[in-house]
Amino acid sequence: MAHHIEGSRNSCALHGALQVIEAIEGVVPVIHSTAGCGVQHFLGVNRLNAGSDRFGGPPVSNSNISEKHVVFGGSSRLREQLKNTVKIVEGDLYVIVTGCSTEMVGDDIPAMTKEGRDQDFQVIYANTPGFRGDVHQGYQLAVKALIEQLPALGKGEQSSVEGLVNIWGIVPHQDPFWAGNLEEIGRLLEGIGLKPNLLFGYDQGLSSWNRVPNAALNIVVSVWGDSPAMLLEERYGTPVLKLEGLPVGSAAGRFLQTVSDRLNLDLTHTENFIKSEEKRLNTYLASLADTYYRAGFQREFAFVGESSQVAGLSEFLTGTLGLIPRTLIITDNPPEYAREALLSRLTGLVEGYSTEVVFSEDHAEIIDQVRSGAAELVLGSALEEQVALALGVPFLQLSFPLSDKVVLSRGYSGYRGAAALLEDLGSAILSN
Repeated sequence: MAHHIEGSRNSCALHGALQVIEAIEGVVPVIHSTAGCGVQHFLGVNRLNAGSDRFGGPPVSNSNISEKHVVFGGSSRLREQLKNTVKIVEGDLYVIVTGCSTEMVGDDIPAMTKEGRDQDFQVIYANTPGFRGDVHQGYQLAVKALIEQLPALGKGEQSSVEGLVNIWGIVPHQDPFWAGNLEEIGRLLEGIGLKPNLLFGYDQGLSSWNRVPNAALNIVVSVWGDSPAMLLEERYGTPVLKLEGLPVGSAAGRFLQTVSDRLNLDLTHTENFIKSEEKRLNTYLASLADTYYRAGFQREFAFVGESSQVAGLSEFLTGTLGLIPRTLIITDNPPEYAREALLSRLTGLVEGYSTEVVFSEDHAEIIDQVRSGAAELVLGSALEEQVALALGVPFLQLSFPLSDKVVLSRGYSGYRGAAALLEDLGSAILSN
């Protein structure tokens, strides 16, 4: 019997591609689809990530095709829209992204892109109809287009960059704390003498993407970074390091140690940097001790979020803070090959304890699982707030979609992210 998904938070491939493009400075999206696609992205993604909308509202370039273009083809409309966009919106690169309607009628997007290049427009394309998958597949499609097509524009940097490492798998906006998480991972890598290529966020433009082939290592933070990393390994021979989740707290130290070993860095320098960061975090933990015991922080918790986030933060919450994972719900629909490893990792967080791990993007099913688990603390998105209220337990919003936070540069990765998580979690418990 077919089952419809209620309240999925994973949107569509077109929206995932837009999230990638909007997170790169100087890169301008040109939507070739109906008007609703851009509006839905604004209302369903940007409005639920307060502080994340670089373009300031709905007016992102869109060909806004109508029934006429569906019947007779929309190539002429795209030609006009691209030309007008280049005139009005200054950019270093224009990326045509497609919706379901234009893909179904068969508009020749590669030909239109070539026509734009013949007019000296810096333009590439990504075929991103919603029926090709959700926001995560859109991330992969857009990244693949950038990796494959940017060299054809003749602007790639051929010289090697010593110590350069690329970061993959953090999907802009789908992780509400994407900018802060990337910045903290970058800070940690710089601390051991490397040059992180974050690719998204502040000061990350085409120059960052043109350096991608010259990296010494591709670091994959989530399963959604596997595809670009494998493509780069195949094309350029760049080795890959896959993480088990977002590195938070002491996991960040293990991460840095592994990177250092892989790239044969100065071991003493790496260890000294890790010790300094661990000392600061331990000082914060000591400062929290009285409040921890007085307010009863050790509780069974339910966590609803994306796989990398749930894996990384849950390890910190259990291993460092001593909380107990009652129900862990993975919402990003990871591929089958990744699920067995996630199950093994998450069910083994607390030895001898029966942690329930569920893979679901269905709002109704998620609510039922959280309610039946009867956890004493709920971590999740705005969609789980009501069930936490019904259970009468503390609640913290930290996954997409958000409704009660403005997030600019805050993140939960690394050592600084662990401190931020301690503050937010402690505040949620004390205010309940």
